[in-house]
Amino acid sequence: QKVMAQDAGGVYNIQEKLYELEERLDSGQFFRISKSEIVNLKKIKRLDMSITGTIKVIFSDGTETYTSRRNVTKLKQCLGLRGRDGKGIQ
Repeated sequence: QKVMAQDAGGVYNIQEKLYELEERLDSGQFFRISKSEIVNLKKIKRLDMSITGTIKVIFSDGTETYTSRRNVTKLKQCLGLRGRDGKGIQ
């Protein structure tokens, strides 16, 4: 029920609802990976695919989170990732 923001300086309470924050943030830099998280795309260090169809997102500071399965394809498109055959998202 609370909206929190985290950066290198700490964790902060945000008064806005998550969908309101999502509307205000630059969609080229921020992406909603699940019902409860918006991430800064520029801070992503690595993505690991899981067997369950989710993607583990590892950030440059070492923290980790997961996308929801429904957002995997959108995240790949947002990051410009292509399939192994080079034809686009699988």
